[in-house]
Amino acid sequence: MKSLHMTKSVGSLVLFTWALTYVHLTFASPTTPKGWKWYNELKAYPTAPKPVPTSLPSNTKTTVMSATQQMQWFHQAYEEVKADATINPQDEEKYLKLMQLNHFIGEKTAQTGMTFKKLLLKYPEYSYVKDRPVEQAARSTYHQQERQKKIDMVDKMKNEGWGFFFVYEGDDPLTQSLAPSMQQFADTYNIELLGVSNDGVFIDNIRQNRLNNDKVVVPFTPALLLVNPTTSEFKPLAYGFISQNDLLGRFYNVATNYQFPDF
Repeated sequence: MKSLHMTKSVGSLVLFTWALTYVHLTFASPTTPKGWKWYNELKAYPTAPKPVPTSLPSNTKTTVMSATQQMQWFHQAYEEVKADATINPQDEEKYLKLMQLNHFIGEKTAQTGMTFKKLLLKYPEYSYVKDRPVEQAARSTYHQQERQKKIDMVDKMKNEGWGFFFVYEGDDPLTQSLAPSMQQFADTYNIELLGVSNDGVFIDNIRQNRLNNDKVVVPFTPALLLVNPTTSEFKPLAYGFISQNDLLGRFYNVATNYQFPDF
């Protein structure tokens, strides 16, 4: 009986010792439940990529100016340099800038002239001297030809029945001094001239005179008008004081309806 009690006691002690050892092992090295594994394991979380730095816009902006804008800019810069040199005449550096700009302008002007000469040989139709000689002997012949064209046109108009009126203020000294030249022109080219007085004072140097009586209205006097009694047409020739040579040219201009230059 005593032996059986000891056997139970030893068994209980062994069981207690095993249970204690198991509990110690269990709490000393716990087994991680499957459901919490993701929580206990160290994981590398994805990191966001660093933003690529964007370059700042340039502080300078390149623009292409038109030719007109370039000239406006240059004129403004030139005037500033000139003004600066003018108000600081003893400042050599400032005056040197003005000299350099003047030299630059001179070179550009010379280049323009040379380009013009070169182009006249490529495109002679644009040359002034093609039709208008500059050599003295040739110029004399050219002017004679031009004058004859104008005289021929006066003859043509005269044959078509044209004459001209000289509308004047007879009391005006300057008009009185012009009158002989107008009568001489009429005599030279054998064309009819009639003086028309606005103020009732006739000028004796004009052989034929009439009172105006507001029949011929002109904005200024003296006035020269082409008149065709047959067709009752009037065409203004000139206002003011004009030379005989210029008057010849005006006849040509009116006769050709200003289609051909005479200069």
